[in-house]
Amino acid sequence: MTCLVGRRLRRAALMLAVALAAACGGRTGTPAPDPLAGLYTASGGGGALAPVQALTKRFAELHPGVTWQVDEVGSDAARGRVSRGLTPDEGAKLKTLSIGLSGTGVIVNAANPVKDLTKEQVRRIFAGEIKNWSQLGWENQEVKVFIREANAATRTSFESYFFGGKATYDKDASEVFELDQTLKAVGSFRASIGMATTSSRTATETTVHLVSIDGVAPTPENLVSGSYRIGRPLMLIYRPDEATLKPAIRSFLDFARSPEGQRIAAAAV
Repeated sequence: MTCLVGRRLRRAALMLAVALAAACGGRTGTPAPDPLAGLYTASGGGGALAPVQALTKRFAELHPGVTWQVDEVGSDAARGRVSRGLTPDEGAKLKTLSIGLSGTGVIVNAANPVKDLTKEQVRRIFAGEIKNWSQLGWENQEVKVFIREANAATRTSFESYFFGGKATYDKDASEVFELDQTLKAVGSFRASIGMATTSSRTATETTVHLVSIDGVAPTPENLVSGSYRIGRPLMLIYRPDEATLKPAIRSFLDFARSPEGQRIAAAAV
């Protein structure tokens, strides 16, 4: 039987700092010599996916009897990790462990020469007030807007920064799910624009490129310094009483806190 830690997390619409969290599972199968052996799960927001995958991979190398299943289900359906801030009620019931920072960015198709947009231009594009790329110095192409699903931390942080809360989107905007689908959609339509986590996955995708906002590029350095302002902390979440957690989960949390774990998480963002 797999043990799932954490309850279904409710959406916090006005969060600027978005949390990402990971956590836990349970032990299954026949007891093995390694007391940590078993199958464990981590599910939640995609912004934390890469560092959590890197951490669980290394932890499994150190403990060969441990197997991890890491799922991307969105922050509001998280069982362990989330990609938004916790509500006060959640914060009273859960503990967090920082594993780095992630940002929310704006991506356009690789064919698009636009490299920088202002905060107001982004708002107007996604609201449907700017309808054609010729209004922004490119060719006569009608803008195709892609937005993330309603429970995505990427969308929550995007709306907080560009709209000051709940957004009113272009009536023709298309909703896509998770990062891979977002990259595929924007990469497939020449005149498209979308919102995406500023992860290494996004930065290395050749069919799209991230744009600067008000002259500031969404780089890890700018995110850490605070000059790129659409950032959110990445965290693991778990029950406050660590004594009630499975030994493997306690060990995994200790590993994530260690200098090696922190280096692995930082390098994976």
